Amino acid sequence: MDRSFRQKINKITMDLICTIDQMDLIDIYRIFHPTTAEYTFFFSSHGLFSRMDHMLGHKTRLKTFKKIEIIT
Repeated sequence: MDRSFRQKINKITMDLICTIDQMDLIDIYRIFHPTTAEYTFFFSSHGLFSRMDHMLGHKTRLKTFKKIEIIT
């Protein structure tokens, strides 16, 4: 959902996802906006969008966040 195109997930990305899970971190933006497709980067050479900025937080601290949004 964070890209306007489908991309194969490589080993490095899978390792990062595993590390984030092991540390009990979550993407706070995705928790607050589970179905919203917003992007922070545009690949002009390919005409593709991606959300490259991620706000990670620890699962136990989720209640401290009141709002998170992408602004221009």
